[in-house]
Amino acid sequence: MKSKLSMIIIFLAVCLTTISAQDLKIKICKEYPRLIMSKQDISQMRKNIKSGDEPWKSTWIEFKSTVDKYLSPSWKINVYKGNDVTVFYKKTIRDASAARDLALAYHITKDKKYAEKSVQIMEAWIAPDTLPASYFDPEIAYPNMGMMVARSTFPFLYAYDLLMADKLVSEKTQKRFAEWMRICEVRIKEGAKRWEDNNFFDKQYYQNHLVADAMGLMGIGIILNDVNLVQYAVDSKDNNRDVLDLIEGMILIEGQEPYYREPIKLPTQTGEIMDRYRHYEIGGQWQDYVTSPNRGLQYCGLSTILLMISAEMGRNNGIDLYNWKAKTGEQIKLPLSYYADFYITKDASIKGGFYKGEDSWINVNESTNYSIWEVGYSRYPREKKFAEVLKSNKRGSQELHLLGPVTLTHGKKTN
Repeated sequence: MKSKLSMIIIFLAVCLTTISAQDLKIKICKEYPRLIMSKQDISQMRKNIKSGDEPWKSTWIEFKSTVDKYLSPSWKINVYKGNDVTVFYKKTIRDASAARDLALAYHITKDKKYAEKSVQIMEAWIAPDTLPASYFDPEIAYPNMGMMVARSTFPFLYAYDLLMADKLVSEKTQKRFAEWMRICEVRIKEGAKRWEDNNFFDKQYYQNHLVADAMGLMGIGIILNDVNLVQYAVDSKDNNRDVLDLIEGMILIEGQEPYYREPIKLPTQTGEIMDRYRHYEIGGQWQDYVTSPNRGLQYCGLSTILLMISAEMGRNNGIDLYNWKAKTGEQIKLPLSYYADFYITKDASIKGGFYKGEDSWINVNESTNYSIWEVGYSRYPREKKFAEVLKSNKRGSQELHLLGPVTLTHGKKTN
């Protein structure tokens, strides 16, 4: 009897250590902000900056200098109404990022000039009779549409969420913004379908584009209070690449198979990201496109960012993705742990040498992703290695793709 009881206790312990899909109860927060930051997060951000301590003091000075430029008459809003999704991406992410940063500056200072400019940018983008992203030429960047729409519009979702927290968006603008996001939802789903219909463009079954699609749909669902859309994005039998599928498929466990076209068969290690094959030059996946070599760390970082943004959104809406673990062991903490060493040592040749030659992505490149660990350390504060990444780099010197000044929004003391 005692032995049987022990077995039951062990069984229950194993079951409770992993959060299953059934435990991910989606409950969209009724109030704004609810996308990335909560009211408590905003309060802590203001408190950190007011303290005058580092890294927040110097980061705020630099951030404010950048944001103030958006208030200048020389900085122009640049709405794109054309049918080239690559141009849409560049112009949208520029203005959306400005709107996000202005909304953050408003919450830090409570100076409405920042909020008013943020709203002005947003309203300019939804002013055309035919909303941007209503149509894209399928002959241009055919595989990229969903990813580009999802990523470029996300900072607008972030800005909108922050502005709505203080009821700074008119009902007319709310309605029009919702109409625009529904159009973006259609484009993202259409883009995702292109991948499925084309056998994931030469069997790229798990890849950063797919993570962007799920992230974008999840964000739109949260902002528009659409539980069904969030469910579809996170965990749905109708979506073969929902967030849970992507955590399991994107994150590698030692010995799992990488992308089949990697020309040199080096073993996979726990925590690597499937996008590691971007280390190689590979063509033929779509027409005459050839991937640029030595970008494995860049794209593994990008996919990690997109997965973490999904986890950030879940945090305020009843979905604990940070502690969710697939049956085969994949979880978001693993790539943070694996890739941290590259940003600490500044040596791309470590851990078997797969990424040898990619030192620029961990040293001087403007797309270096070390600020991921600002978010990572805030969610896993017991991970000393994550703090070591921050100590080994100049905190606050780089914004994080889509999330912006994460040293201000997420940063914690490392000692």
